[in-house]
Amino acid sequence: MRIALVSQAYPPETGGGGISTQTHAKAHGMASLGHDVHVISHSPDASRHHTWDGDVSVIRIPGGDARLAIHTEPVRWLTYSVEVAVAVAELHSRAPLDLVDFPEYGAEGYVHLLNQAEWNHVRSAVQLHGPLVMLAHTVGWPEIDSDFYRTGVALEGACVRLADAVYSSSRCSVDWCAQYYGLDPERVPILHTGVDTVLFRPLGLAQDPRPTIVFVGKLVANKGVETLVAAACRLAGEFPDLRVRLIGSGEADMADRLQTQAARAGLPKLIDWPGFVEHAQLPEHLCQAHVFAAPSMYEGGPGFVYLEAMACGLPVIACAGSGAAEAIRDGETGLLVPPGDVEGLAQALRRLISDTDERETMGRRAREHVLAEADSRTCIRRVEAFYKSVVQG
Repeated sequence: MRIALVSQAYPPETGGGGISTQTHAKAHGMASLGHDVHVISHSPDASRHHTWDGDVSVIRIPGGDARLAIHTEPVRWLTYSVEVAVAVAELHSRAPLDLVDFPEYGAEGYVHLLNQAEWNHVRSAVQLHGPLVMLAHTVGWPEIDSDFYRTGVALEGACVRLADAVYSSSRCSVDWCAQYYGLDPERVPILHTGVDTVLFRPLGLAQDPRPTIVFVGKLVANKGVETLVAAACRLAGEFPDLRVRLIGSGEADMADRLQTQAARAGLPKLIDWPGFVEHAQLPEHLCQAHVFAAPSMYEGGPGFVYLEAMACGLPVIACAGSGAAEAIRDGETGLLVPPGDVEGLAQALRRLISDTDERETMGRRAREHVLAEADSRTCIRRVEAFYKSVVQG
């Protein structure tokens, strides 16, 4: 198949987030299976670039802001979708594409999909990662009475409706799109790229001598980092050497706020913040910790950071009620707690830190679960089979 994967975020220049991670995995996974893969991504500057990422052709295009001063997000979405449509048309004119894959977020496929007619139709699929309507109703961004929300959900909903097929990283995202966009959930398979279980595996390293809770993600409020530090502060009397290792970048003042939070509790050495860590180096950090905890207020799912930690043999703690819970079997591979519940999180952390046998058993089951359900080699084959079914109509 000749495949175009559309994603504004694609490493290394514009990488970051689940869409970027999955696009990169799909691109290299499909290329390794012998398919002709082209990625259309956002340029880091005002110029167009064509490079090769191994066997993957990467076309980076500037947005509409290269020609127009853009002041609102709806205009950014709309004008960028025009540039995407042009790039897809040019790629298709050189050699016919079998399939174009878009994310729902950002409505990057809007103009292309709206411009499809019987005589120029290219098969298309939209992957749900975490729709705008979900973000607005769960984390409060964007505000529901804003023009961004009204326009964004209209564009996003049109993409879901116009695509030949829709698939989703989680059942959670499907439910939101079924409720607000009229999507038939029975026709949406749950597919994602899984995790590299060769890279993310138990390394046999000695664990940190201090009981260590590791978090990976953006240091922003909705990721639950303040709840995590508050819960750790409650446990410090029981585990005097307790450490919380926060891996990731985030809001400029969040790290300072968390350090201040710990210092006011009399725990100036509680937090270890190495900042951003390259993906290939994460397994080492994970394997040296005792527990993985990322109590996000809401996640579209499945939450690859949880699956990566599980693949390394760590029990994980997440919040119930959103897509992250789909990756975890409560009480078997990890624990689920209510979002924002400091005491509930403290109890879950206490349970795993204090009970070595349970922690190791859960970690072993977590690894087995990922191998069976979320190994990238198996997941990519599932995506390939889905693509073929879309191409065949």
